Amino acid sequence: MINPWIIVAVLLAILGAGAGGFKLGADHEVASQARNDEQIKKVEDAVIAANATAIAQIKPRYTTIQGKLEKQYETQTVFRDCKLDDVSFRLLNEALASPSDQKADRVVSDRKPFEGLLHA
Repeated sequence: MINPWIIVAVLLAILGAGAGGFKLGADHEVASQARNDEQIKKVEDAVIAANATAIAQIKPRYTTIQGKLEKQYETQTVFRDCKLDDVSFRLLNEALASPSDQKADRVVSDRKPFEGLLHA
């Protein structure tokens, strides 16, 4: 018959080998991650250096354009996209109208944006 202490010793040896293998695997993974981190750092440094070199080679060219446009006048200003509610529109008309001009309420009721505000 097999001695029970031999069975216990074999089981402890198997458990010890498993634990040692696990520790070696964990150490290997840490070392692998450190190598990957070093490689990533080297690539980042190379990319940063390449970008810095490319940016340093950019030479902006400043040019003054003369004689293309002397004066520009806007003569037909049209306010098509006025999206004011009635209260805001009335307040705008009152602000733009002179104190003696009482036509601001008429413009609000027409709902034509800015029509007649300055030339009532």
